[in-house]
Amino acid sequence: MLIGNGWDLHKHSSSEILYLAGLKFEESGFEAYSDGDIILHALCDALLGSVGKKDLGHYFPSKQPTKKDIRSTEMLEKVLKIIEYNKLRVSNIDITIISQVIFVDEKRELLEESISKLLNIDVGKINVKGKTTDNIGLIGDKKASACLVTLLIENA
Repeated sequence: MLIGNGWDLHKHSSSEILYLAGLKFEESGFEAYSDGDIILHALCDALLGSVGKKDLGHYFPSKQPTKKDIRSTEMLEKVLKIIEYNKLRVSNIDITIISQVIFVDEKRELLEESISKLLNIDVGKINVKGKTTDNIGLIGDKKASACLVTLLIENA
């Protein structure tokens, strides 16, 4: 069994589109070099870490002009190749969105279904939950949101 942990945080921007788990939402998005999808960024880091690979920034450096505005779904596709995903089997994925702005209850099923399709796994292996910081810090001040991902995988 292999465990991976990933984390991502971005500042909110009313001029950007919100992407979560590869899906587009009508709320304010994130200031980011890519589309700012905090779920997929944290998921990519968890996948990379589970097999001892370098972090997402190594494969997608923010200073690389060709990667500007890249969709996080493209990043995930590359990560799946890097880790040889076809030789692995996901046991479970636990995702925590930390935000005063993004309300997970309204999106939970859509997010879980999207991740299920992106990774070609049963939706029952995915758990998405939301937390707040009780108005403490950047997240509490509604200036940023974060995501934590922990996953368990094994060789197929």
